[in-house]
Order: sequence, then structure tokens, then C-alpha cells
Amino acid sequence: MIVRFWGVRGSIPTPGPSTVRYGGNTPCIEVLPKGEGGPLFIVDCGTGLRELGLNLMGRGLPISANIFLSHTHWDHIHGFPFFIPAFIPGNKFVIHGPVNFNERLEDIVSGQMKYSYFPVKLDHMAADIKFVELKESSFEIEGVKVTTQYLNHPILVLGYRFEYDGKVMVTEYDTEPYQNMFQGAQEDDMDDLLFGGGDDKANIDQEAHDEADPIVAEMNQRVIEFARDADLAVIDAQYTAAEYPSKIGWGHGTVDDAIRVATQGNVKRMALFHHDPTRSDDALDQFEDHCAAELLRLKRPDIVMFAARERLEISF
Repeated sequence: MIVRFWGVRGSIPTPGPSTVRYGGNTPCIEVLPKGEGGPLFIVDCGTGLRELGLNLMGRGLPISANIFLSHTHWDHIHGFPFFIPAFIPGNKFVIHGPVNFNERLEDIVSGQMKYSYFPVKLDHMAADIKFVELKESSFEIEGVKVTTQYLNHPILVLGYRFEYDGKVMVTEYDTEPYQNMFQGAQEDDMDDLLFGGGDDKANIDQEAHDEADPIVAEMNQRVIEFARDADLAVIDAQYTAAEYPSKIGWGHGTVDDAIRVATQGNVKRMALFHHDPTRSDDALDQFEDHCAAELLRLKRPDIVMFAARERLEISF
């Protein structure tokens, strides 16, 4: 299996001198489950997709690929209008991804190409483009097993697990740990002051907390199990532990969350991904140093953790 990173940044492209080593393009990952000459999978269509498209054009025509969207926030689709292979007759692309109950995947992707935003409509792309809407499931594409799992983000997000010939690659980003919403409930909160509650409400809050705790633990364990024994896992690590408390609910995790998934899930290699727009190259170097120190402290020097960077290629 061959994996290449074409975009590793989260939220918005960040070109400039402070991001030149790791890159400023938004998410796009090339996956060749059977190696060169086999089927082409692409995970996400951030601005890194433009660079991948230019590279693919140099490999010869026709081009065929299955594209997997983690979700449809702009930083994961806004590279598609600049994907040159989609304008070439004879090329074929199947775009897979999750949607909310009242939306169509094709409408979301094509919506960013209305004339108000972009001069070329999706209908004007000459390649054969199809859309497949996904839920949690497991299926095969050209002998490659693909498993999807919902993650924790403000809109529906899917993680992907690709398996072929005993090798496993997993994506779990744009997600954060599940939280017990009853954690820290206080009997003297504003509702109590206004409407009363006292001991009865405190008891109810404690009961709700106790009932929710195992459910939350189970949901977080599912994230770990999805990455279990992966040869490569690409994991959200947008924040530091100190930054996270003010970002709860934004749908992104910390480098320490990634370490927990790596160690408890027995991941062989882990790429820290979806780098914050404010994170400089030097700060990402510090992320790598932090991971190395923690893995040593946890007696897991067998695990390799690194910050993903553009044009990095990994074969296993």
C-alpha cells in the first residue's frame, strides 16, 4: 500500500514562510491500496487536490479514481473545482461521502460551483462523475475492503478504514473525544436560581451523568478500535491540551488524544493531521518531539508518530 499526502492543513489554506516545510494546503490524501498500477483512492478534496491533479496528468490518461469525502465542510471540498482531471473526457470519478438527511451529496459539491462563486459549473466538467452517499457500512471496491464509521464533528463525518492483503490504512480526523454532557453539573446553576431545583435536580443530574458515562466510554472506545492494529492511521491533532478547553465542540482533537489512540489501538504508524492554520513548522516539530517523549514514557518506542507534511510518501 502506498499513501501520499497532498494537503495536511485544516480549516483554511495557509501559504507562507512559516508553513513551507509541512505545507499549507487543505486535506487531500492519495491512497494506492495495491501499489502503483492498482486502483486509485483519494481521501478529501481540499486544495491539495489541485497539486495531485497536476501530478496525475503527468502519469498519463485516462484517469479513474474513487474519491472519499470525510465530510462536506469547505476545507474538504474546495479543491475540487481546480481538479484538472475532472475536465478531461474519458476520465472517471466516483465521489463517496456522508450527507445530512435533507441534502444530496451532488448538490453540496456542485453548490460551491454556482456562478456566484465559480465561473465553471459541475455540469461543464467533461469527466464521468458519479456520487455515492455513504453511512456506516463495509463494502469492497476492486478487492479492497472499505469500512466507514461516524466520528464526532458538528456535521456528519466519516472515518475510513482501507484493508488489502493484510495491510490497513485508517483516517480519523475532524473529530474530537465524545464528552459526557452532564459532567460538572452544578445544583446552583442559573436554572436553579431562576426556577429552583435543589437536591432533586442534583440527584437527577448525577443519575444522568452515571447513565451517560459508559455510553461515552463506549463511543470513545469505538474510535480506538477503528484504528486497531493499523499500519498507518491519519489522526486529527489540531490542538494542544492547553488550547482544547476553549475549542470543545468544534470537532477537533489534541495531540494527546492522538497518542492515546495510537497506544491503546496498537497503531504501527500515526500521522498527526489537520494542522491548525496558526501552527508553524517549528511548532509542528515540537508536536513530534512531544510524541516521541510520551511514547518513550509509555514504553511504546515501537510506535512511530509524526506530523504529516505535503509530498510525504509512505509505503507498507
